[in-house]
Amino acid sequence: MILTILSVGKTSEPYLEEGFRYYSKKIQRFAPLEILIVPEEKTSAKGRIEWIRKKEESRIRERIPTGSWIVGLDERGKALASRGLAALLERRMESGCKRVVFIIGGPYGLSEGFRRDVHFLLSLSSMTLTHGMAKLFLLEQIYRAFTLLRGEPYHK
Repeated sequence: MILTILSVGKTSEPYLEEGFRYYSKKIQRFAPLEILIVPEEKTSAKGRIEWIRKKEESRIRERIPTGSWIVGLDERGKALASRGLAALLERRMESGCKRVVFIIGGPYGLSEGFRRDVHFLLSLSSMTLTHGMAKLFLLEQIYRAFTLLRGEPYHK
């Protein structure tokens, strides 16, 4: 199973980039991983938030491979414990799923339509996270999920 993290907008903080590399390398021991970035819409948000979401959604949809199982990250999604995320990934692997794509939207999140279209809506936290922190947190949790599935001692 291939894992894809597809996020809107670049991260410029070196400490986050270092964390992305660190966990990406660890995850690739278990599964192929790709991290894709789509450009953030730069238009002013004054009354145009849904328009911005739709523009970013269009860019996201262009990058999702056909047949992918899609997880949208959203504060209104389902909160899972680490073992719950591990179980979700295990079910995808057992079902023969070829690719799981995790979507991190732009500053205004995912559009209403896109939230309805994903296969699973996941909340990382009820707190507001920067997109870079959300990506780092997600990568760490994916790594933790695989160590749980393999019975490795990382998760204590």
